[in-house]
Amino acid sequence: HPAFSSHLHPTLIPPSSQFLSPFFSPASAGDATELIGTVGKSVTFRSYSTDKNAAFWSFGNNPIMSVEFEDPPRPVFSANKFRTRFAVSERGRALRISPLTLEDAGTYSVLIDGKTSTFTLQVFSRCFHCCFLGFLHKKREVCDTPVPPGELAEPTVTCEAGNCSDGSCSFSLRCSAPGDGFGNVSYTWSVRDELWDRGPVLLWRNESSRDEALTCTAQNAVSSRNVTVTTPGVLCAGGSRGQVGKG
Repeated sequence: HPAFSSHLHPTLIPPSSQFLSPFFSPASAGDATELIGTVGKSVTFRSYSTDKNAAFWSFGNNPIMSVEFEDPPRPVFSANKFRTRFAVSERGRALRISPLTLEDAGTYSVLIDGKTSTFTLQVFSRCFHCCFLGFLHKKREVCDTPVPPGELAEPTVTCEAGNCSDGSCSFSLRCSAPGDGFGNVSYTWSVRDELWDRGPVLLWRNESSRDEALTCTAQNAVSSRNVTVTTPGVLCAGGSRGQVGKG
């Protein structure tokens, strides 16, 4: 049953014979206009119909919205999830999605006065093009390469475990850079500017009278940030969990 039925103004609902057949049966790939988008960017589908009736946009078998051709257009969405990234312009004849995600790839269609126009959208992380013999060819083999990583924030050191007995303590410390989208991140630990160990987790043992400062450095392709734990024993005091650094 169409999801529009409980949301649309009665004058915008097309006859069931029009709504159920062309709207939910996208044209074959050969009849579709192909578009290519990039994650985080935008894409616009355009209908060049000169009819004055309402447009009904869909994604695969799922209705997106209906909109009458007026200025400004006032779309009626089938679900709230479409409101944040989908917008119409050009009196309702253009549908824009921004920002794009990989899940937006698929078949889109618009029904206007019984006529359906279909669009096939491909979404890549990044996409490059080359020109060969005067024709533009999509270099699919180099699409979906990783998006360049962002700069790291200051890492955080947490105490995962700690045990003290007979004047000595052993700790399990973890260093991590908060957030995501940083690509491959490497971690090193140092004491007095000398490399001590590599990796996000450090097993550290010291005497209670010699609680040396530890520095964790997180590094990716574009940045390097560090944080120093001046007293690891305090961080893991009493075997409880703790942390130092900015999150």
